[in-house]
Amino acid sequence: MLGVAALMLALTTAQAQTITEDFSLGAQGWTASNGGALSHQASGGNGGGFLQIADSSSDDFLIVAPTALLGNWSSFLGGTLSFDARNINGDSPDWSPFGELTFSGAAGAVSLDMVSPNLPPADGQWHRYSVQLTVANFGAQLPAVLAQLNGLSIKGEYHNGVSEVLGFDNFSVSAVPEPSQALLLSLGLVGLVPWLRRRRDQC
Repeated sequence: MLGVAALMLALTTAQAQTITEDFSLGAQGWTASNGGALSHQASGGNGGGFLQIADSSSDDFLIVAPTALLGNWSSFLGGTLSFDARNINGDSPDWSPFGELTFSGAAGAVSLDMVSPNLPPADGQWHRYSVQLTVANFGAQLPAVLAQLNGLSIKGEYHNGVSEVLGFDNFSVSAVPEPSQALLLSLGLVGLVPWLRRRRDQC
């Protein structure tokens, strides 16, 4: 039983170092700017609901995270940010800034185009894109920006024209597990083995 308790504690601690937005209950405070018309779709996402953003101007529309999600993100330095995207209406992905991620804060702003050109493909399928939040990727200013983060946007424009419709789902940010968390999880798993054996023998 001790092993189960240790495992649950380790998992609970690890979950505290993860942000996940699956849009199952709505837009969750996310918005679009620069000519994007955002709506929540209750089904059709990569599991449940998703955000649909239709291009409505010649500007590069942005998907903007809610302020409530931001703050001190120092624990995410070195971690991973990811999201799912879908080219809904099959427009040609011929606008390379798609996926440009921008963090802004009291210390300034840093940006990185985290998605290769010619994406998302016009296949109507969901695709996952991710990037590591490292100084090597974003520059030396990243730690200071993440320490007082007050803005996060992702460029959704992928077509050279005013017609594309983008699906956005499963935004996630996860920290690198601390050594103590990894040790606790290992101890929990080790303690769980004898408990599972006893359960098996009792059946």
